[in-house]
Amino acid sequence: MNRPFELTVTHAKQFERFFGWPVLVIFLISFIVMLRTQAMWVIPVMLVVAMGMAYKGYMEYRVIRHFAEHRAVARVLRYRLIDCWIDAVSLFALFIPMYVNEDAFILIGGIVALWGLTKSYREKKWKERILGHQSRLPTYEDVLERREDVWNYHQK
Repeated sequence: MNRPFELTVTHAKQFERFFGWPVLVIFLISFIVMLRTQAMWVIPVMLVVAMGMAYKGYMEYRVIRHFAEHRAVARVLRYRLIDCWIDAVSLFALFIPMYVNEDAFILIGGIVALWGLTKSYREKKWKERILGHQSRLPTYEDVLERREDVWNYHQK
C-alpha cells in the first residue's frame, strides 16, 4: 500500500477519535450553557463545528477516492464533498441571523431545512450513479476499520 494513503487513513482515524463522543458531549453541554448565559458565543462554536464537518467530508473524500476506478465515480465523490461543505456552511450561516434579524433567520432556516430534506434523495441518486460505473465501492467506515476484503480489493 502506498504511504500517502496510509497517512490519510491514519489522520482520518485520529480525527474520528478526536471529534467523536467526547467533543459531542462537551459541545452539547457548552451549547446549553451558552444559550442560558451568553448566546452570542454560539456563533464561534458553530463555526468550529462547521469546520469539523467540512474537514470530515474532506477526509472521507481523500480516503474513498483511492478506490474509485472510473472518472464518473470520482466526480460523484467530489459532488458529495461539495454537498458536505454546503451543509457545513449552511449550519454556520443559520446561527448568524438568529441574533441580527429574525426574519432572515426564518428565511435561511427554511432554505437549510429544504436542503436537509433533500439529502436522502441526493444520496440515493449519487449511490445509483456510483453503482452504475463501479459495482463495489467500500464505505468510509469499512476502510477505517481495515476490513481485509476492502484492502484486498484496493490492491487489485
